Amino acid sequence: MAMVSGEDETRKLLRIREDLDDRIRRLEVEIGDLKQAISEIDKSIVRQGFRHPLPPKVEVKPVVEEDGDGGKSVKSKDGTTLGHLQIEEDMIAFNPVESLAFTVSIPPFQSFFLERVLGNMKATDEGKAAGGEIPPGEVLSFEVATDGERIVSIDIRNYGGERRLREIQSSLRWAFDKMYEKLTQA
Repeated sequence: MAMVSGEDETRKLLRIREDLDDRIRRLEVEIGDLKQAISEIDKSIVRQGFRHPLPPKVEVKPVVEEDGDGGKSVKSKDGTTLGHLQIEEDMIAFNPVESLAFTVSIPPFQSFFLERVLGNMKATDEGKAAGGEIPPGEVLSFEVATDGERIVSIDIRNYGGERRLREIQSSLRWAFDKMYEKLTQA
C-alpha cells in the first residue's frame, strides 16, 4: 500500500509539473503578443512623430514696424522704440534711439548679439569662403560705431539672405529689449 501512495504522489507531482509547463507556455505566448503590441506601438510613434500642441493665437505687435522713410522701427515688448533699421540689398544699418543710453558693456550686446549671432555667422561664411562655396567678398562683416561706450550705429554687410535677415532682426530686437530692461531697472 505504501507503494500505491508513492505512485499517487508521483502522479500528482507530474500533473502539477505538466500544469506549470502549460502555464509557462501560455505566459510565453502572452509575453510574445505583448512584445509584438509594443513593437507596433513604437512603429506607429515613429511614423507619426511627436506633435506639440499649437499655442493659442495671441495678437502680438510687430517687433519691427515700417517707418515713413522706408526704414523700420525696432520696438521693445512694451512698445518703446529702441532704434531704427535700414535694410538694403546687402547691408543692414541699425541706429539706436539717442535718448536711450545703449552702451557696448550692457549685456547681452557683446556676448549674445556680437559674438554668438554675428560672430557665428561670420565664422560660417569664412569657412564657406575657405572651401570655395562663396567669394571672400561675400563674408558677413559688421562694425559698431561708438561714442565712448555709447552705441551710435551698427552696420552689417553681406548678411546673406531672408532667413539670416529675420534671424538678425529678431536677435537684435531681443538683445536691445534686454538692454532696455537693464537701463530702465537702473
